[in-house]
Amino acid sequence: MAEKRRRVVITGLGAVTPLGTDFPASWRSLIRGESGLGISGRAEAEALPWRITGEVRGFDPLGFMDSRELRRVDRFVRMALGATLEAVKDASLEVDRDTMVLIGSSRGGISGIEDALVGRITGGRSFSAYLMPSTTVSMAASYVSMRLGLFGYGMGISSACASGAIAIGEAFRLISTGYGDVAVAGGAESPICMTCVEGYGRMGVLSKGSDYTASRPFDSERDGFVLSEGASVVILEERQSALNRGARIYAEIRGYSNITSPVSQTAPSLEGEVEVMMRALKEAGACASDVVCVNAHGTSTRAGDRVEAEAIRAVSGGGVAVTANKSMTGHMLAGSGAFEVATTAMGIYSGVVPPTINFEKTDDGEDLKVVTVATPLDAGVSITNSFGFGGINASLVLAGPAYK
Repeated sequence: MAEKRRRVVITGLGAVTPLGTDFPASWRSLIRGESGLGISGRAEAEALPWRITGEVRGFDPLGFMDSRELRRVDRFVRMALGATLEAVKDASLEVDRDTMVLIGSSRGGISGIEDALVGRITGGRSFSAYLMPSTTVSMAASYVSMRLGLFGYGMGISSACASGAIAIGEAFRLISTGYGDVAVAGGAESPICMTCVEGYGRMGVLSKGSDYTASRPFDSERDGFVLSEGASVVILEERQSALNRGARIYAEIRGYSNITSPVSQTAPSLEGEVEVMMRALKEAGACASDVVCVNAHGTSTRAGDRVEAEAIRAVSGGGVAVTANKSMTGHMLAGSGAFEVATTAMGIYSGVVPPTINFEKTDDGEDLKVVTVATPLDAGVSITNSFGFGGINASLVLAGPAYK
């Protein structure tokens, strides 16, 4: 890592995903290879060819907010707060007013806006006075700050599908350069609505599969991603402060890069994906031979997976373990990037690479070591990738305490 930069560790994990309403449940499902995907519960989905989604079931925000508060905040904010409270508790952290908050979201409260508009048109219902503030992209970060009484650096980040990973990466940057000591960082998304489903569907990037096997990253039969909702938050701390308080350390963030590759609004860039991984490795003080696992962006689109496979091979030689969490979670947009940082950290802590389900064989020329059963993780560094529309690319490099 760069000289004079402070070391940053992950000490708390929280999640609300289609796999479970907290991180332990989500992790258990992930390790067992259990999908959280199924036929959408929204009635309007019946008229569309993209009916498989990843919806969070059993999530009860009344466990941490009252009914009045519930009505005033959008679903993506509720999930962000739930994941945050879990992460803070998991870290055994007493937050102070200087704690920083960075939470990303690609679409903010888009489903809440659509529901309000449909209610207005079909039922004559007036808009809530809280519709505009509660659906703002930055409200997840703002509301977490309000609930926890935080006055530190705060930001809501919207960088397409990379928003959650970038929020964590920027929090890492702030701590490593001495701007703060502790950060709450992650991503949240609630995009399952007609606008998003048909919008992505008409782009040709959603799967038309009929069951959970619709999401099949890197598989030769893939035909698009499965849209999902969810949130994940991690606690980042300056390493020495965490050690001084006896905190459990899941992993250390050793490097981070966020670059743009100005090629297309939607098409992935091989040059950009290679460059972002190489820059993150350079900051980590690591080389390609140190990489033992890549937690891939792996959305299950034809072009996206093909380019990422080529980029991984260019960086690592193709012999590293590759896992794709979206095979089970679907694409939670900002929630996925954050969740994949969390699962990479837990994988390092527990010494295991989660499987990729629904994978049978790659296309010709896309040969990768895709892990299909939970596999022991070798010592070294792990990369987690998150790529977004508009050529926004982010990679983080994580390692355990044994890596020097």
